[in-house]
Amino acid sequence: MILYSPNASKVVVHSDEEMGVVLERAVFDRLLAEEAAGAGAEVLTRADVDGLLQTDGQVEGACYTRLGRRCKVRAGVVIGADGVESRVGRWAGIHTQLKGVDLESAYQMVLAGIDFDHRYCHIYLGDRIAPGGYLWVFPKGDNVASVGIGVSVKLCDAGTAYRKLEEFIARRFGRPAIVGEMAGGVPVAMPLRDPVRNGLILAGDAARHCNPLTGGGIYTAMVAGHYAGTVAAEAAGKGDTTAKGLHDYILRIEEEILRPHKRAYRLKEGISKLTDEDFNRTAHQVLSLPPEKRTLRNIFLKALTSQPKLMVDIIKAFI
Repeated sequence: MILYSPNASKVVVHSDEEMGVVLERAVFDRLLAEEAAGAGAEVLTRADVDGLLQTDGQVEGACYTRLGRRCKVRAGVVIGADGVESRVGRWAGIHTQLKGVDLESAYQMVLAGIDFDHRYCHIYLGDRIAPGGYLWVFPKGDNVASVGIGVSVKLCDAGTAYRKLEEFIARRFGRPAIVGEMAGGVPVAMPLRDPVRNGLILAGDAARHCNPLTGGGIYTAMVAGHYAGTVAAEAAGKGDTTAKGLHDYILRIEEEILRPHKRAYRLKEGISKLTDEDFNRTAHQVLSLPPEKRTLRNIFLKALTSQPKLMVDIIKAFI
């Protein structure tokens, strides 16, 4: 990837390993649905879930409306994967609302016919560009990219994400063809301490499993979804779908999700204290290093040298 500081200094981040892949989400989501159907799942589209079936505090299924018809489906365990500030969790008595400091407003456009270096993911930092967050250009092809922004809800007014993104696109790309748009909230919070209730498990963004530092959530949603399904099946098989019977879910996601995200949240809090001048100074310091030393770990070390208590978190996050 390439990082850009507020004064447009350009830092190419070095890595000895592959850093990831860019997904075509529409294709990816459809593939998951096809895989689920092939494994025996019944997939319902255009079904709006609007409540839970509960008896004496035990979740026993869900209510939904499809094509104007009210329906019910019963289940040993309901898995709520309905995204940020989960309604499913709220219906079961879980506090899922987020504070402004732990929520980002995001807007993304897919641009075609643009000129950029498609070998890299491009990340732009600074309060002028993206207050409390960052702006990205992720390649989807030689001249196609997802260009998006996430800004802190606490620091911005309604519509800020869209306006800032429009300003950047006009400045960087002129008037390109926009072939797709999407918007939404991104939880950049600590994971929910208790994402289970009797007969219910929350997974992914619904349980705040989105990385608080990067806003990325696809990988962790898949990990959480895997363990949620496994634990739900085991609990149903044993006949114990109480919160106690589902508690093993929390233990199984501890190493891959909960512990790294708690570290990432502390790093996010440290970065939130940095000014544009701090980002510019960090870029200058990193550019003085040999190219092979310009790693994410060293960038964080340079940026947060004034906050020694975060050093252990930085080292653990990047070893």
